[in-house]
Amino acid sequence: MNEIGWDFPLTNGGREDGLNDSGISYFQADPVKSLTREVIQDSLDARHSNELPAIVVFEQKKLNKSLIPGIKDLNNIFKSATDFYSDNPNETYKFFKKGYDALQQSTVSVLAIRDRNTTGLTKVGQAKKSHFHRLTKTTGETEKTGNSNGSFGIGKHAPFASSLFRAMLYGTLNIDSDMSRGFQGVIKIASYDRGEEFPTQGTGFYGHKKGFLPITDLTNLDSFFRREDGDYGTDKFILGFEVNKNWEKIVIEESVANYMWAIICGSLEIHVEDTVINKDTLDIVVKQISEFNPESTCLEFYKSLTASESIVKTKEFETEDGSKETMKLFLLKGSEFSKRVSLIRGTGMKIYEKGHFRTPENFAGTLIVEGKKLNHVVRKMEPPTHDDWKPGLYKENKKYAERLKKDLYKWLNDEVRAITPKYEKDSIELLGLENILPSLSQEESPVQEVNLQSNREKIKSITIVNNSMNAPKPRKRPKSKPGTKKTSQGGPSKKLKDQNTKSQINRMRIFCVDENSGNYRLVVNPTTSGEAYIEVKLVGESISEQAQIHNAIENQTGETIQIQDNVLGPLNLVKGSNKIITVTLDHLTRYSLEVLQK
Repeated sequence: MNEIGWDFPLTNGGREDGLNDSGISYFQADPVKSLTREVIQDSLDARHSNELPAIVVFEQKKLNKSLIPGIKDLNNIFKSATDFYSDNPNETYKFFKKGYDALQQSTVSVLAIRDRNTTGLTKVGQAKKSHFHRLTKTTGETEKTGNSNGSFGIGKHAPFASSLFRAMLYGTLNIDSDMSRGFQGVIKIASYDRGEEFPTQGTGFYGHKKGFLPITDLTNLDSFFRREDGDYGTDKFILGFEVNKNWEKIVIEESVANYMWAIICGSLEIHVEDTVINKDTLDIVVKQISEFNPESTCLEFYKSLTASESIVKTKEFETEDGSKETMKLFLLKGSEFSKRVSLIRGTGMKIYEKGHFRTPENFAGTLIVEGKKLNHVVRKMEPPTHDDWKPGLYKENKKYAERLKKDLYKWLNDEVRAITPKYEKDSIELLGLENILPSLSQEESPVQEVNLQSNREKIKSITIVNNSMNAPKPRKRPKSKPGTKKTSQGGPSKKLKDQNTKSQINRMRIFCVDENSGNYRLVVNPTTSGEAYIEVKLVGESISEQAQIHNAIENQTGETIQIQDNVLGPLNLVKGSNKIITVTLDHLTRYSLEVLQK
């Protein structure tokens, strides 16, 4: 009779594996977060019916170690490996020693992750086109297509990062008419010598030792590891689950943060011990998340998807074959929001959050990629960790992927700008710049209402424009015009030259302080001391020219600053000290201004 237990293939003279050779290292930084994200996507991909949600259940339990399948073999493995590496007490030795010591305890912590209303892992005992085989035996492979979330097949390693033994057990009851049950263990450790001709490979298996095949008769397993007839789905058991006291909160938040749209749509339900997360309870759960983690973005993205005030936009994007498919965008303004858009594809998994929107208006947004062909492309653009869209990863058509992402970002920026007011009656507070931008004094007028109908040019906005401070190459400076104002140093202005050390500028801001007199406030924040020249330009839909500056005064000293072709300078800047300048235009039409270091 074929013996059942834990065993390893030998290297037979081939490669030996180190402790960190597998894909587990991708997920070690945040193991509980990573496993939550990865196991849920597998269950969503295996959802059996559109009528019912895929249900994923997380349950942690301490089991008497006698109930763990193959516990004696597991103990022997860690004892032998500890002895083998004892001559060099490095990371590998410490791993095996810690595991062996844990196996001497009376109980073993196990995290069970079970899904229901799914197909289960099909074709148990087969290698070709078998979901069970791909999960337990292959590396870096996947046959998921269309809207399925996986691509690299590396996500299956995530749960191992939370295992003290780097060991998992997999069980399934699938919808196949035959061979519907299967059970197998996988362990991913370092190769070690157990006194045979060759050392072991790093990956071993629990099941039939001959051929490393799964067991299909589960009657000898404890009921914790078995399913009732008709309860189709897959079980994943993390042996030696390293319990974090906040693991439940982490799983709850990660489930909501990454699969909010799937939950809202009714395609996913999650149970974390006694907490049930579905479309009916999501509102309460999101509020609970905000209480135990005030930094979480769950609430703002949830509001963007559910609030009646949300603005919903849909746009068609061109697919590779020239047809059109849609993406949907939800935007909601709110002073407490973080100016970010959550990007979601496929069955409802968030890939990443896009920030860096240049707008004074706080908002939250959610983007849904709806088209099947578009989902195919963005899925192939993702790295193994599914946290970005990188056009270079889409090998079939890199140029199309680049254009798609560029068009998407342009649309997002356009829609965000569209919800930003054209002007405000009160001054705009820019969070985080309180120490850089001075507050208006009582003598300075706040931003006042502008009659845009009286302007000949259509003004794009009155918001403050922040430009890159990467200075262009030095150019030949213009000669002084007749009648150029003298500086406080006396004598006519000299030609502008790059003779002195050039100051590096961290940021600059310019904003209106008195529209009636045409006065603007310019604040320059240098990172190094030296000289700088600043050019001021108008900004509008059809305006791209220099502003006509009538006068520029340094606030701290009252000195007049030299002006040539609307270039201010030279300015003597001191590291860590803001230079504040009042700029007066030669007419009173209010413009948005941009400032550039020359």
